[in-house]
Amino acid sequence: GSWNLIADDAFKAEYDTYLKQLGFNRITRGVACSLIGRTTEITRQSDGGRELYVKGVNPKGTWERTLTASGYPDFETHSERKAGRDYKHMRRSILTADSESVHAEAWWEKLGTRHRSWLRGAKKYGGGDFESIRYLEEGSGGNVLVCESSFHPRDETKKKAEVTWRYQRDTVSTGVVS
Repeated sequence: GSWNLIADDAFKAEYDTYLKQLGFNRITRGVACSLIGRTTEITRQSDGGRELYVKGVNPKGTWERTLTASGYPDFETHSERKAGRDYKHMRRSILTADSESVHAEAWWEKLGTRHRSWLRGAKKYGGGDFESIRYLEEGSGGNVLVCESSFHPRDETKKKAEVTWRYQRDTVSTGVVS
């Protein structure tokens, strides 16, 4: 689907804090927060939900990536592991929004309703790993996509940076109403 960021004042304050924790200065954060409302995403699933394509567009540029869910789907629903099943998550090299090569792994949780991904081995921001959890907001009729994003710094003395992105389904450009 196509999605437009819900960039209200509460989100902009949270985003400013996130950028500050990543080490951005006040001027850069101010510019970023003033332009962030022009962010959109396009998401598409393929291969029975194994592949999740995400294209993020904002004034800084475009970031396209395909995350491949691997390991046995939805670990939480199976109390016993069965022989012959793949329980490991596959790692693929992809580029971050900053064009940095990292190792990505992804899987579905909660009966296939939450997509978790990790981008491991980032060197920017002092080094660390990015984690994202994507799902449709309960009670939104499938019209609000949530992405809980965290940066886990390698330096354990630094605080984890977190921001929750919320996107409204774009029914105007797609003509899709759900």
